[in-house]
Amino acid sequence: MKKEIKDLLEKADRYLRSAELLLKDGDFDSCASRCYYAMFYSAEAILLTNDLKASSHE
Repeated sequence: MKKEIKDLLEKADRYLRSAELLLKDGDFDSCASRCYYAMFYSAEAILLTNDLKASSHE
């Protein structure tokens, strides 16, 4: 696995763990934000497996 892909997946995992803590704390807006970015980093990693790259959040 490319280092960049591995790094993105690790970052996504960290964001999901943060989201769980925020959810338990009742901070739903921040939890949703962390979930969004976890999915964004995961999608970037998937694209990289096909040598594609996202240029924006669109």
